[in-house]
This record gives sequence, structure tokens and C-alpha cells, in this order.
Amino acid sequence: MQTHIRPLVAAAAAAALVAILTGCAAASPAGPATSTPDRVGASTSTSSTPTETTAPSPTATAPSPFPTATATPTVSALAQHIYDECNKGADDAGVVLEFTADPSGYTRDGKYLLVYPIKQFTDGHTDPWAIYNCTLTDGTVGSTFVGGGVTDTH
Repeated sequence: MQTHIRPLVAAAAAAALVAILTGCAAASPAGPATSTPDRVGASTSTSSTPTETTAPSPTATAPSPFPTATATPTVSALAQHIYDECNKGADDAGVVLEFTADPSGYTRDGKYLLVYPIKQFTDGHTDPWAIYNCTLTDGTVGSTFVGGGVTDTH
């Protein structure tokens, strides 16, 4: 039981320290409500009317260091072409393909072979083990669909 108490006490102490430091950081930039004179006998004048504490007015926001999303993401011509060509056989295979901006495959026997992601089957079900194999004449924008089909990976 003793071994569980020490980490709890340490965590509580750390949380208290954070709370204290956060409170200090949130203090008014004008300083404390009272002031100490620089020399003995000097007086400090204070206003007889109470001051109202208000939140600082919002300032202009700095530009974000992250780029903002554009309305239409850029799509490479090759990625769009491969998606369009592989879709020619997707309906016959009973699948709806999910567009990928980075399709990758390999060339074998003069053909370009790739596995294209399946969004779902045309009847609406999904299967994480199913893959769509797509074959194109080559890996260029001028390629044409050769064949495709669904395979189960398990």
C-alpha cells in the first residue's frame, strides 16, 4: 500500500506547483495593488475611485504557422488516371474503390500491378481482409486497364 501512496503524493505536489505557477502567470501585468515607497517618508498616491478590472481587448491574431486547407486539394494527374482506370473493373468485382493520392505498384512482365484500396463492397459491407488487385498496361498517365479482381488476404 505504501508504494501506491508515494506516486500519488508526488503527483498531487506537482499539480499544486503547476496551479501556483499558473496563478502567478495570470497575475495582472500592472503589478500588486499596493506599492512600497522608494524611500522612507515618501508617500504614494492612489486614486480614490475604484478601478474596474477588465479583460484585455483582443489583438490581431498572428498568421498560423501551418498552411490552411485549400477548397480543392491538388491531385496528381497520374493518381487520378490510375484511380479512373482501376475503377473500370471495380464495378464488375463488386467494390467501390477509395481514392488514394499515392498509388504505388510495380512492373512485372511488362504490366503495372498494384493493390488499390477498397472503400466498401457495392452492397455496402466492408472487409478489412479484402484487397483489389489492379493491372494496367504501364505506370504512366497513358496506361489502360488490363484487369482486376478482389482477393482475400487471410
